[in-house]
Amino acid sequence: MQRTTTATPALLVNVPLRNNSFVGRQALLRAVEEQLSAQDTAAVLPHALHGLGGVGKSQLALEYIYTHLHEYKVICWIPAERESLILAALATLAAQMGVAPSGQEGTPTANTAVPAVLEALRSGAPYDNWLLVFDNAEDIEAVRNYFPTNGPGKVIVTSRNRAWERVATPLSVNVFEREESIELLQKRSPDLSTEDADRLAEALGDLPLAVEQAGAWRAVTGMLVDEYLELLEQRSPEILELEPAPDYQVSVAAAWDISLERIKENNPGARQLLDICASMAPEPIPRSMLRASRGISITPEVDPLLREPIKLNRAIRDLSQFSLIKVDPRSDTLQMHRLLQTVLLGKLDPEERERMRNGAHQLLSAAKPGNYGSSAEWRAYQALLPHVLASQALTSTDRFVRELVFETVLFLYVWGDHEGAANYGRQVWTAWLAASGEEDIFVIRMAKSFGFLLRQIGQIAESIPITERALEVSRRIEVDPEELIDGLVEVSDARRYQGRFHEAQALGKEATELARSLFGPDDPTALRAAHSWGVDLTLSGEFREALPLNQETARQRELLYGPTSYFTLNTLNLVSVDMREGGDYPGARDFQEDVYRRARSTFGEEHPLTLRIARNLAVCRRRDGALAEAAELTEETLRRFTARYGVDHADSLATEVNLCVDQRLAGELERSRTLGEDAVRRYAARLGEHHAYTQMAKANLAATLRALGDLDAAQELEDDAARRLTETLGERYVMTRTVALGQANTVYARLDFEGARALDEANLPMLAEIAGANHPLTLACTANLSLDLRGLGRTAEADEFQRKAVEGFGRVVRSDHPWLLAARQRRRIECDLAPMPL
Repeated sequence: MQRTTTATPALLVNVPLRNNSFVGRQALLRAVEEQLSAQDTAAVLPHALHGLGGVGKSQLALEYIYTHLHEYKVICWIPAERESLILAALATLAAQMGVAPSGQEGTPTANTAVPAVLEALRSGAPYDNWLLVFDNAEDIEAVRNYFPTNGPGKVIVTSRNRAWERVATPLSVNVFEREESIELLQKRSPDLSTEDADRLAEALGDLPLAVEQAGAWRAVTGMLVDEYLELLEQRSPEILELEPAPDYQVSVAAAWDISLERIKENNPGARQLLDICASMAPEPIPRSMLRASRGISITPEVDPLLREPIKLNRAIRDLSQFSLIKVDPRSDTLQMHRLLQTVLLGKLDPEERERMRNGAHQLLSAAKPGNYGSSAEWRAYQALLPHVLASQALTSTDRFVRELVFETVLFLYVWGDHEGAANYGRQVWTAWLAASGEEDIFVIRMAKSFGFLLRQIGQIAESIPITERALEVSRRIEVDPEELIDGLVEVSDARRYQGRFHEAQALGKEATELARSLFGPDDPTALRAAHSWGVDLTLSGEFREALPLNQETARQRELLYGPTSYFTLNTLNLVSVDMREGGDYPGARDFQEDVYRRARSTFGEEHPLTLRIARNLAVCRRRDGALAEAAELTEETLRRFTARYGVDHADSLATEVNLCVDQRLAGELERSRTLGEDAVRRYAARLGEHHAYTQMAKANLAATLRALGDLDAAQELEDDAARRLTETLGERYVMTRTVALGQANTVYARLDFEGARALDEANLPMLAEIAGANHPLTLACTANLSLDLRGLGRTAEADEFQRKAVEGFGRVVRSDHPWLLAARQRRRIECDLAPMPL
């Protein structure tokens, strides 16, 4: 890519403040420029002798940014030590570039924003000529997943991992040239002679971080060089005696040690605050975390800082003057170099280190943001996240710290980092279980949430015993009713993923009746249980019982939360499923069009709930005869689900099944077969060979194979699906009866009219009983039976069944509905199956 100078400087996203003490490095800056001119990626690595840092890799990249502002259109700084930090930075970039929809309060979700921004960067719209800096990128494969490959931009990586040399041409950053050390020291202390600066640089090994520290010390204290060199010499042996031996340059530790001793003498609270911050991540620490901590007690020295803003400000100023922290007034944060953290922690004995870490946990818990489900709070959770992780907050047994950790796991999920939530959930559950045992209430809560997260990422088999055990323990120790109800709902959810819909229904009913008896029908806990029970009834095919329950739940949720809340719209989405599967195709479509309008205007088109509502609406349109509109919406919804979650996610799979049907109806039979085969394979792998949704995918694929003339394959799939559904859910289950319609169609296609008649004739009374005499499925069976009879030469009977079908369709579907037209024109009717919400 040829860079050009732009009239305006680049849009800067997440870029730290410029280092006003930066000196020299001109050859290295030119080398970065030359590398980026020749290739797309430059890896800024430390010289082999200085592998742990302190040589100024990040500062070099930062200076390159500020000296080339007019050569790029957008520049983003991405902390890359943890994947969650990468996701947060890219989500922020997506919002700044305007390429990802936001949550209700304007904050994008990770699993929407990150794919969107990477695609925007690859395509160069709305910005080409971009620059991404991945700072402290140690895990090569994890970081490379976020490179916008082949896009019109450049990438800089800073890292201590020399394996990056295999990925990009490396640029090794060594210590300062002596002239650069002298320049920096004299910049901080203009009265320092060149000779004295040279002596200092020699003692410090020209390590930039050590030179900067010594320069800050002298700027504040004015100490004579001879006296400072003597202090350095005294400190070095102490550092070399540390266990384990330090793997950083002694000079920088000694330089810091001098400053740390002065801080300890003048402001012991500030010195202890450093140790507490060393227990956290080397990422920006919100000052609000310190201001919000007036109600906690850590040490007699630190407590006054937390209670009196003037003392806190003085402590931060003292630390900043000695270059022990960097303060960014734009974001109101302070930050410590990771090497200083290593030095500080190495100086603490195990007991003192634990005390400082507990102090960090208290500060973090006191700063816990509000509801993790509100996108208005997500930035606050993002700011605390690296510190929660780095401080090992999950090891704390303090209930307030555990509440923060628990809600951090759930934040990761609702923010869109499902894998990250499940991984951290596993760590938390394992640690808490070992520390407190399975009867601890936090362990029970984490077990339920961890089981849920495992199901969301497809680890269903692992999730089931964890969820079941949480309910068993809850019953045994008689937890609070809210906890027991929550456990019942979670096991009900697990049973749905197992395909055990009737067991799920019993649990959902138990949870609902218990909640209503204790809290009343309009209590949020009772409404959550009722919604779950409604899902169970719907999946069990009991639409006539499910519909009034779900309508009432939706009404109560609307009164409690409003007409456009997530909870209200989620239940309304279920109501339209009951209406449609109950046979009201026109009414369900009209109803769902309104639900979709509300969801789009409230949450935007990319929100997971909006997408689920869109998927349901596409099925409603198809069942109402609007085939082209249905196919278009399904196609777009599948694209969005796949971009958000990947191809194996439950939402992606359900939408793929629907698109298989849409493509068959559009005459795109080969694509329909490809989609259908893929869905069968993925459902079997995710939910198991016996799950109802695997059989549903088989039945829809069989219809496509029948249309292609492959009757043997179609029959094999349908017979297997019918057998498994009968074994698991019974022959009177509506899905079983729908598969039977397909079986009869295959037999009819073989011109075995008697065999088809036998199947349709046996199916018709069961459909009439289960679904209703005027249900479109029952009428489709009636119309198909008339064709069976006509094939057998029983014309009078055939005419009568055709008349009943046409008249019945005329009452329940629109006048141009494909099934009504097929019944009139004596064509076979093909029915389909659509996955419902799990």
